[in-house]
Amino acid sequence: MDDCIFCRIIAGKVAAEIVHETPGAVAFLDVLPAARGHVLVVPRIHAPTLLDLDDRAVGELFQAVKAVQRKVRDALSPMGMNVGWNHGRPAGQHVLHLHVHVLPRFEDGGRGIQVMGTGADRSEIPALAAAIRAG
Repeated sequence: MDDCIFCRIIAGKVAAEIVHETPGAVAFLDVLPAARGHVLVVPRIHAPTLLDLDDRAVGELFQAVKAVQRKVRDALSPMGMNVGWNHGRPAGQHVLHLHVHVLPRFEDGGRGIQVMGTGADRSEIPALAAAIRAG
């Protein structure tokens, strides 16, 4: 898709600091890094979200994520990493091409992805589990 910045990076039409490539994925440094060494890993196939990505491509994407984590670990020696993605605009996804963030962390005390939520009533857990299983 020519209007997608990540598709244009994959096609070589937009410059990026590529750090890893496979037949199924490309990884490059984020131009607006949230941390030193912040990498984005994207599937070569345009898919707005994980639910839109072909199952075979999902495996290729996450093998690339694992390889990038290893490279970041070996190159930068972070204390930990946050790895994840925003799924849809309401969740903060700005580029509608699936991309997995690899964020190296160099200080202890991170609170993890849980701080992004608003919480939920624990008494609803059994009913929620039943609804999700039925979905």
